[in-house]
Amino acid sequence: MSQPEPLPPTEASSGFDRRSFCACALAVAAASAVSACGGGGGGGYSSSAPPPPPPPPPSPVSTTETKAGLLGQPDGTVRDYTISTNGACPLQAGAAQGYYLVRDGTGIYAISASCLHQGGHIDPTSGGFGCPCHGSQYNLNGTVTVGPATVGATLQHYEVSESTPGGTLVIDPSKPVSATTRLS
Repeated sequence: MSQPEPLPPTEASSGFDRRSFCACALAVAAASAVSACGGGGGGGYSSSAPPPPPPPPPSPVSTTETKAGLLGQPDGTVRDYTISTNGACPLQAGAAQGYYLVRDGTGIYAISASCLHQGGHIDPTSGGFGCPCHGSQYNLNGTVTVGPATVGATLQHYEVSESTPGGTLVIDPSKPVSATTRLS
C-alpha cells in the first residue's frame, strides 16, 4: 500500500488563516467591481472621457386652442396633445408621452401624459385619467388616486401661454410649474 501525499501547510504554519483569506478575497472582489464600474465616484466615466452633454430641452408644443375658446368650454374639458403609442406600454419611467391641455373651474393647464409608475401613456377617463398598463388612476388635476403609482403624487404641470395676444395656446415642457398654476 502506498503512502498518501503530504498535506499542504496548515493555517497555523502558513500565517494565512481562513478569516484573512476571506477578507482578502472580498477586498479583491470589491476592487474588481469598482474598477469594472468606472472607478467609483466618477459616475462611470473614465477621467479621459467627458460625460455626454445633457439632452436639449423639450420644444414648445403649439396647440390649435385659443384661451377664449377653451375657457368657453365646460369644466373638465381635455384636449389631447399626446404621442400615439399604438396601445403599447413603454414601461420606462419618464418616457415622453406628450401632454394634455385641461380646462377646470379656475383656468387652463397642461399636464404630462406619462404615468408616474412606469411611464405608460395615460388616457382620459370620466373625471380624470387612467393608465391601461397597470391601472393607476389620476384625478383631473393629475394627482394619483389609485396605484401602483404613488398615491398622492401629481403629474408634472407645464406652462401654458398664448403665442400672441388672443392667439393659439403653447405648452412649454421646458418650464414646469406648480400643480395650481392656471392660465385664466
